[in-house]
Amino acid sequence: MLNKRLFRGFDWLVFISICGLFTIGLFFIWSAASQGHVLKQLIWMGLGLGVFFGLLYLDYLSIVRYAYIYYLLGILALVAVLLMGTSVRGSRRWFDLGPVHLQPSEFLKIILVLALAKYLMYKDSYKKLHVLAVSLAFTLVPLALIFMEPDLGTGMILPPIFFAMVFVTGARIKHFVLLVPMALASLPLMWFILLRGYQKDRVFGFLWPNANQDWGAAYHRLQGLIAIGSGGVLGQGWGKGVQTQLGVLPEPHTDFIFAVIAEEWGFLRTLLVILLYVTFLAGTLGIARRTREPVGRLILTGLAAMFASQGLINMAMVLGLAPITGINLPFVSYGGSSLLTSFIALSLIINVGMRNKVNLAREDFC
Repeated sequence: MLNKRLFRGFDWLVFISICGLFTIGLFFIWSAASQGHVLKQLIWMGLGLGVFFGLLYLDYLSIVRYAYIYYLLGILALVAVLLMGTSVRGSRRWFDLGPVHLQPSEFLKIILVLALAKYLMYKDSYKKLHVLAVSLAFTLVPLALIFMEPDLGTGMILPPIFFAMVFVTGARIKHFVLLVPMALASLPLMWFILLRGYQKDRVFGFLWPNANQDWGAAYHRLQGLIAIGSGGVLGQGWGKGVQTQLGVLPEPHTDFIFAVIAEEWGFLRTLLVILLYVTFLAGTLGIARRTREPVGRLILTGLAAMFASQGLINMAMVLGLAPITGINLPFVSYGGSSLLTSFIALSLIINVGMRNKVNLAREDFC
């Protein structure tokens, strides 16, 4: 059980910053969609908080012990969703469970962090090329399956997790350099086999937006930029954003909610969202710095990379600095699977901070 001594390690700064992000998200989901979406988001929040506090009762080392089993189940879930999942707008990413839809690729982000943490935590030969190769294989298998759905946005989160975790273990820079030609060689494969037509159009729309006016491939990008620009310094007011309220802005309560916030709150108040994310990430890295146990440090590094890359890609996409991909803004965008995954990750972060210790029992993880 959680005794008072253990609870003193609860990182309130990290938790409160997330509460702030979630509260802001609720208001702008309401503005961009409806009260019904807010109610559903609150239900998912209740479920997420239940899982969050439930996982705090478990030592994170006991969770990591079964990481390979989670990984296998996650891979099987990705295969199953390709065969039996629900297809929405050309993508087969979800299991239809009646009132809810679950997206296995969201959970694979955390599962990959746990699997890599278990594999890398006690590697004496972490500077050997084969350790990097096995870690890369852990990443590429789910990455390929996620791209086949296709879910380019979620897939883009896995490489930063891999690079961050193997980097902090002390992998040699020259081994990272070897990955560059491999990545370049895989680009034709991705372009001609994995990417769908509409995804290629979005890349063209990003690279040459002026050649795809209004209703072309750059439509999403242009409308997002118009919304952000029309917000100005102080915004148009909550519920008064023209692009949002007229339904011109695509996916306003999910992928483009940052544009909604910028349009209705303006530049200055939108900085609060960025500040909350910076506070959250800084708090997470602060816990990692204080943690002496290698598994905990690896988990925190992987989760920090996951949240940072997801937030940066979403904002860059909305600002026209990256191609349009279907990716949520963590804790802010509407979405059940994404929110539940985020609360699980948050629980692991707090969990490590509450159990600051040194573990040398390698046999526990054989």
